[in-house]
Amino acid sequence: MMGLRKGRSGRRGKAAGGMRRRGIGLPWLLVVVALAVSLAVGACALWMPDRAPALLSAPREVTSAPASVQDYAGSQQVTVVPALSGDRELSGNASGMVTGDWADDGLVSGRAAYKVNDRAVVALATATPLYRNLAVGDKGDDVLALNNELSRLGYNAVPGSDTYYWATSDGWRQLMVDNGNESDGSLSLSDLLWIPGAQVAVTGWQAVVGANVAAGQSVGQVPGSILSLTIKNGQPSEQDRTLTVFGQTTTLPAGSIGITDAGFLAQVAASDEFKIMPAEALSAGLDASLSLTAPMTVVRVPAAAVFGVDGTRGCVATDDGTVIGVRIIGSQLGASLVEPEGVSADSLTEVGLGSAIANATCPAPGE
Repeated sequence: MMGLRKGRSGRRGKAAGGMRRRGIGLPWLLVVVALAVSLAVGACALWMPDRAPALLSAPREVTSAPASVQDYAGSQQVTVVPALSGDRELSGNASGMVTGDWADDGLVSGRAAYKVNDRAVVALATATPLYRNLAVGDKGDDVLALNNELSRLGYNAVPGSDTYYWATSDGWRQLMVDNGNESDGSLSLSDLLWIPGAQVAVTGWQAVVGANVAAGQSVGQVPGSILSLTIKNGQPSEQDRTLTVFGQTTTLPAGSIGITDAGFLAQVAASDEFKIMPAEALSAGLDASLSLTAPMTVVRVPAAAVFGVDGTRGCVATDDGTVIGVRIIGSQLGASLVEPEGVSADSLTEVGLGSAIANATCPAPGE
């Protein structure tokens, strides 16, 4: 009996051992299967052709863009380069003791500059310097220049004439009286100091109160004046523009990039900023601002929408293919600012781009 139990027991032990061996092998089998699947997927990923992601597909061509209306003042910072005259000596014509002096703020044509022996010496800006005494009946270029300046100052004269008429005599007499001098209408050279402009600054002034002066002696210098101001690398505009230099403002006419107005140039030269600028800084130019005198309405379009450009003119095409001539006014951040021809700015809401205008032509005005 004992032998029989032992035999059965041995068979059960072997069966249990076999089951244990089969239980241990199952997890390894799962690992092997998983590894095989991974290798198969990897091989497929390696050898199968790539498929481009949808996000990387070829972009759709943009053939139109919106256009918008805006006001345009054309404000910009510019540099203006002055053309300067050389320094000039001022030669007095009176001799004696200086008893009055009004040159601290510069000299103005038609006003007393200083007094010699209690008689006013009047500054006068004439196109031709006066060099002799004059009376009724005298003729010459100096008389012509005197007639013109007296007229400009508002006195009786015969502008455009080279003759010293009674009207000229009357105008000169009144100018003397207004400055405190008695006069019979004859011009005495000792009563005037010629200056090269209607209003000038002076340096090295010698005719101070208490000084002795002599005819033909220098009484001071006029520093080089501004003959013109020109916008550096400037482009003319079809519109009037406002130019501001050192707080002084003037109108820059359409089609011009330079200013020659003597009154404005004198104001710039009289400014404190100009007076303290060294010569080398003047030659480099002055800071200025420029803007349209009257702001205008323009259409903002992508720069690529303008084709057939010739100078400041080009064309754009609407979304239905209609070609419209435009005048290019300016540019901002990759956009062109244009003024349409023949249509209102509000009517241009969308413009063509790329292939939509590839074969478009820009007709000349009037075609």
